[in-house]
Amino acid sequence: MLHIFNKPLSHYQLHQLIIAPDDKLLLLSDACYSVNCYIDAFCQNPLYALDVDMKARAVSNEKIITISDQQWVELIVDSEQHITW
Repeated sequence: MLHIFNKPLSHYQLHQLIIAPDDKLLLLSDACYSVNCYIDAFCQNPLYALDVDMKARAVSNEKIITISDQQWVELIVDSEQHITW
């Protein structure tokens, strides 16, 4: 499962997010502002962020995998299911 987030983690109630350890997370838009919070909360999951969104917000972290628009499309196609929160 691919979980797509576009808001900072503080926008969500963590106990309502059902994310399995092998699920992938993709941060878009303003979710990139709280990249460190996502890393802390979901350290067991593969974490991706759209490169252009990270750069636009002057955010970086070596623990997150930055991807291009093309790789974003491939990530969605390769995922059996996806959900946008």
